[in-house]
Amino acid sequence: METTNIHGFYVNEIRKIKPKKFTAINYLRNQLVFLHHIEKDLDSETKVGMMVSAQIPNLEMALDELGGNNER
Repeated sequence: METTNIHGFYVNEIRKIKPKKFTAINYLRNQLVFLHHIEKDLDSETKVGMMVSAQIPNLEMALDELGGNNER
């Protein structure tokens, strides 16, 4: 059996991996976690900090509408 190595990955092992189903709830939850992490590092008095802080409630409302729990 021949094993091919492409960019450090074994092709035979990659073929075994099944693609994951990624839902809108998963996407929004990941975005919310990302924004929470960024918010900790940004100054809330800057324009970027205010924009990030304003986006978090929007994502939380979208998760509530889709039925996703707001777990952090």
